Amino acid sequence: MRARRSEAQPIDVLAHAREARRVLVECDEGVTGLVLIGRGEMRFSPKPSSEKGQLRLYAGSETLVTPFEATVSRVAVREGIAVNAGDVLVELKNPELDHNLAVARAQREWVEHKGDAAPVNRETSAIIARKKARRDRYRALFATRDVTLQELEDAENDYSAALRDLGAPRNARLSQIEIERAIADEKLAEQRLQSLVIRAPIAGVVTKLDAAEGRQVGAREAIAEVTAMGNLEARAEVEPDLLRVIRAGMNVEVRIMTVPPKVILDKVAYVVPYRSGQQERRAAVVVNIANADESLQPGTPVMLTIKTGQ
Repeated sequence: MRARRSEAQPIDVLAHAREARRVLVECDEGVTGLVLIGRGEMRFSPKPSSEKGQLRLYAGSETLVTPFEATVSRVAVREGIAVNAGDVLVELKNPELDHNLAVARAQREWVEHKGDAAPVNRETSAIIARKKARRDRYRALFATRDVTLQELEDAENDYSAALRDLGAPRNARLSQIEIERAIADEKLAEQRLQSLVIRAPIAGVVTKLDAAEGRQVGAREAIAEVTAMGNLEARAEVEPDLLRVIRAGMNVEVRIMTVPPKVILDKVAYVVPYRSGQQERRAAVVVNIANADESLQPGTPVMLTIKTGQ
């Protein structure tokens, strides 16, 4: 069917087209499908409450999870407050990790004391110390890509040769290896304990907090969410067939249902295509919205009018 001007007003789509093709499909379950191909305007504004979730403001967010099974010992924030990157959100406690750190620290102190008791020539000890310092410096430089792998390996081999050739007793060499291993074990135990302090990875607003003092949490359990409020997304779910006439860069009017309503003229940032593996046949149209004053909140209903003829 062709029409010089056509207007269709189903539940969640209002379309004005100068020239378009329209296909209307109904099934026994009452679900209606509408496909419009042409030039004009489409307005997505669902009326039933069950469909209002198709249009919402979205924001980039970071979900924070627990690293180990633990108990919440302190909650430093509440939902809705602003935080900076690095701020403490939640502190956890795990007695096993405390015990592991204490054991690793005691082991390191014991092997260091045993190594100090081993008789080593003073001059030889000084040479070995210089070789070790150079090796350690090259390890740090390699981490920042300031030396090559070959240069690092040369420093490692130079240090190993000093231990082997400069007369250090076998028990002293073994003691040095034990000390380095004990230091590494202690550092790992400290890092695991520090991971129980959950910090904000980005600056934003705490939009979700599922933690209370004394609560038991499992490993990899999501307990908080921080949302960056400076840039939001208006995302409209649409039938994939409508993507034939919608593309990135099209002009769009975004009406945000605040009091009073706020209207923003922008462009379609990108389109999320339908994938065959999805349970629901839905695609999405996305518009970026600047929110420098953070006056808009995620979840606010919006209405999009896409200027398909421009």
